[in-house]
Amino acid sequence: MKIWERLQPECIFLDARLVDKDAVLRFAVEAFARSGAVSQENYLYENLRMREEVMSTGIGNGIGIPHATSTEATDAAILLIRLADPIEFQALDGLPVDIVLAMVVPQNATSLHLQVLAALSRLCHHSRFMEIMREAENSESLRSAIKNMEEEMILHGAKSSGD
Repeated sequence: MKIWERLQPECIFLDARLVDKDAVLRFAVEAFARSGAVSQENYLYENLRMREEVMSTGIGNGIGIPHATSTEATDAAILLIRLADPIEFQALDGLPVDIVLAMVVPQNATSLHLQVLAALSRLCHHSRFMEIMREAENSESLRSAIKNMEEEMILHGAKSSGD
């Protein structure tokens, strides 16, 4: 599973000015609708919101991975949002979030859902990934850097530390 293949430049948003978790979820839903991943924004929003109520998807180190399923989705879709200012996300480490990797997958695609989450998790555990995310100047260079990093991870046996 390669994240860069599912992350199109038009689904990368750098320095978005969103004030709280709800604004992030609404922004993600609107972006998924614009990209054609879903058409029923309210349904996806409710699924994302309900998932956050069960347990925050703020995994620590400034990263949030809100994710949900949708009967409308035909394949996994990913958005990357780098926030202009960190926000409270009820993350596991208690720190604010400035990087959001939002995901929607088809309703009954449990295996695909887990594969995408695992691939995102592998990326997020690399310190270099966070540097790339926070320093990128545009969506094309960010996507290219993610591609290079994923290919390097494959060559080096997907080690879990970026050092």
